[in-house]
Amino acid sequence: MKSAMKLIKIAALLAGFSMAGCGNLQSGSNGSGGADDGFVPVTNITGVNTSVTVGTVPLGGRVVPPDATNKTIRWSVLPDGDTEGTISGNKLTTEWPGLVVVMATVVDGKAVGENYTKKFNISVDPYVPVTSIVFRGSMNIEVGDVDLEAVVYPYNASYTDIVWSVKDAGTTGARIKDDTLITWATGTLWVTATIKNGIADGMDFTTNFFFIVSDSTPFPPPSP
Repeated sequence: MKSAMKLIKIAALLAGFSMAGCGNLQSGSNGSGGADDGFVPVTNITGVNTSVTVGTVPLGGRVVPPDATNKTIRWSVLPDGDTEGTISGNKLTTEWPGLVVVMATVVDGKAVGENYTKKFNISVDPYVPVTSIVFRGSMNIEVGDVDLEAVVYPYNASYTDIVWSVKDAGTTGARIKDDTLITWATGTLWVTATIKNGIADGMDFTTNFFFIVSDSTPFPPPSP
C-alpha cells in the first residue's frame, strides 16, 4: 500500500515539473520569440511635392523613421479637391490647375494589421511654356574655357533649368563640363541649350547657338 502511495506521489511530482516546463515555453514564445519583436512603426511621411504644374510630376515622399519596418508608400486620389488627377506609381497626372487631395498609405505602417495614412493637399499651377532662350555674352570666343549663361523667357516659365550639350564640335575639340564650354583649337561649333518639358509635359524646348573660336595667342608685332 505504501509503495503504491509513493508511486502516486512521484507521478504527481513529475507531472508538476512537466506543466511548469510547458508554461515557461509558452511564455517564451509570446515574449522574445513573438512576431512583433523589432517592429519599427511609421511616424510620418515628409518630402512630398505639394506644389506642382499641370502635367505628370513625381510626388516624392520619404517615410520617417528611415528604418521603419514597412516603407512602401501607396498613393491614391481623394474626391476632396476641385480638379481631377490620376496616379501611377508615385507620379501624379493632372490636366487642369486647381487643388488635388491625395492619400499616402503604408500598409502595416503602424503595426501588423494597422496601416499608416496621411492626406496631402497638392496645389496644381497652370503650365507656362518656354518661349525663348537668349545667350548672355559673345559667341566670338577664344580657345579655352567659357561659362555658358542664358536667360529663359518668360521669367515665370514652369521649367527653366538649362542643360547644355555640344551639337557639332567642328575642329575645336569642344566639350562641356559643369556649364562651362571648353575648346582646344580654333574653328566653329554648335552648342544646344535644352529645357526638359519646356514646351509641354514630355516635350523639350531647345535652341542652338553658333560659336566662332579664335586663337588666344596674340599676333606678333609687325617687323620694322
